[in-house]
Amino acid sequence: MNRVLSTRYGALSVAAVLALVAVGMVLLYAHKYRSSLGSSNGTVTVLVANRTITQFTPGNQVVDGAMYSSRKVPSGAAVDGAVSDPDQLKGLVARSDIYPGEQLTTNQFVKSSTTSPTVKLTAVQRAISFPVDAASGLVGQIQAGDHVDVVATFDVTPLGANGLPLTGAQPISLTKTVVQNALVLTAPSSSSPTGTNHNPTLTLAIPVTGMQNVLFAQAKATSLWFALRPPGTSANAPTTVTDVGAVLRGSTSASGPVLRLTGAGR
Repeated sequence: MNRVLSTRYGALSVAAVLALVAVGMVLLYAHKYRSSLGSSNGTVTVLVANRTITQFTPGNQVVDGAMYSSRKVPSGAAVDGAVSDPDQLKGLVARSDIYPGEQLTTNQFVKSSTTSPTVKLTAVQRAISFPVDAASGLVGQIQAGDHVDVVATFDVTPLGANGLPLTGAQPISLTKTVVQNALVLTAPSSSSPTGTNHNPTLTLAIPVTGMQNVLFAQAKATSLWFALRPPGTSANAPTTVTDVGAVLRGSTSASGPVLRLTGAGR
């Protein structure tokens, strides 16, 4: 080695080799540096408010009401705690007003400590309470989070062609399922006190499209019953009108003449 270095040609060769090694190391460093920049400047998905989200708005409503849009932004532009998955908002409420264009963050939402049914309602639901007794309301068997069908029975007087009750006609009892798969928001427990000063109620989330029918049934039905559905996907009950004749025939619907007489078939 000393002999090689002692000659001019040998020294130049060694210098050239060292220079090539140095250049290679610089190129390798530059490649790694560019890779790290590419990684740090990548994009991430964030949720951005597309409308004003007022203080105390439940996260469930933010999700169900599509009050946000998903955007891809450079990772350096994502704010601390940026929310990327809508499920992160469920069970939370907005800490303060959030304005259109703002990124949604975990710092803007807090865990809900309220027991108000509104935190579980979607934009297309309304909460309606029903007075119940131990049997009709399945008191002690239904709890919040369950789903029920609402079944109403009416006493309907037969009508003439002019739409008025027939003279001397006797009311006919008709039963119909007026709501299916309603979410139970609150339910009385079997340990609730009983007596004249206590009226147990069952509160359901009712679709706005069926709200008026439900309120009419609550006001005019001779009886309301709540049928507990099994968890998960389940078959729907028939929504046809049933009378005593249908029950005796083993049918799910009253006969045509009865439906016409009562106006149910018009």
